Amino acid sequence: MQTTWRGHYLDGVTADPIPVTVIPTPHGFQILKPAGSDLWRYSEIQQTQGRYAGEPVRFEKGHDPAEVLVIPDASILTAVRRTAPEAAGRFHNPAVRVNRPWWITLAAVVSVVAGSGIYFWGIPAATDFLADRVPVAWEEKLGQTVVNNLVGSSPACDDPLAEKTIEQIVKRLDQAAPSHPYTFRVMLVTDPVVNAFAAPGGYIVVFSGLLEKSRQPEELAGVLAHEMQHVIRRHGTKAVFRDLSTSILIAALVGDTSGVTSAAMKGAKTLSGLSYSRKNEEEADTLGMEMIQKARIDPHGMVGFFETVQKEYGREPEFFRYFSTHPNTSDRIRRLSAMADRAAYKPVPLISTQRWRAVVGRCSSPKT
Repeated sequence: MQTTWRGHYLDGVTADPIPVTVIPTPHGFQILKPAGSDLWRYSEIQQTQGRYAGEPVRFEKGHDPAEVLVIPDASILTAVRRTAPEAAGRFHNPAVRVNRPWWITLAAVVSVVAGSGIYFWGIPAATDFLADRVPVAWEEKLGQTVVNNLVGSSPACDDPLAEKTIEQIVKRLDQAAPSHPYTFRVMLVTDPVVNAFAAPGGYIVVFSGLLEKSRQPEELAGVLAHEMQHVIRRHGTKAVFRDLSTSILIAALVGDTSGVTSAAMKGAKTLSGLSYSRKNEEEADTLGMEMIQKARIDPHGMVGFFETVQKEYGREPEFFRYFSTHPNTSDRIRRLSAMADRAAYKPVPLISTQRWRAVVGRCSSPKT
């Protein structure tokens, strides 16, 4: 029987998550940290996430700022029900079904039908309205929080040649981009995972595993163009805003923005809001390919990278699933290939093959 759970603790002051071990006891959660242990009594905490299957469970303690405990495995709620049954009612366990009278169920269905128009059309419109109007400085702070929490203490590749090469590729793409207020900052992380992601405000993180799978710089340029479009179109900011409660959104729309910043930052700290819709992904693909072509970069590089990764993994690779509901990979490749085949220009190389090999070699992931 499982008695311990792994999670992350945030003190509400700094953005760095601390890995912890959590033990449900009859009185509360015993939290084992690198620097010691703490007891969170059930009566002192509230559950703010994990009401639905598949979600991580999030608990908060205190106010302004609140301490946060995030546990990916929701089975801890079942353990609380077993260890401290009198406290289980304080939390919502998606694994437990509650029998309700038929008329309550009917009322709920009627409410859902009546409110669906507001939820599916009004709320998304409200989030987009707010996200399109936040200051860039606010987005940058949000993006920095996301990067700090996701990358944490992972080693960075600070090689001057690699940094200069990536900056050169980003600059060429940026010159072909539509007018925007962002300054792109690319961080290279030494990690074998084949992945890259964009965070609000211009932050892009590229893992060395992705560099190693890129046979030529044009393939990396395709990935960067895609991620840059997520930033320019504010997909990440809108995703975080979508995670805000309806009450906070309504308050913001009528002028009370005090709760928006703190709520959005909390979502960024747990990365709960950063996911892109299928529509966002298709838009980033299409606009990224258009940017590639305007920059006169070989458009088949973007397609080639996806083909290489899909062929090697033999399934939907983690890169395509990281923060998003990506389109079917085969359909995606066919659509991008059609766009690339229509390009009527002679591509201008980014850098020499020799230099690219040197860049990849300097940022290679440690072999395990």
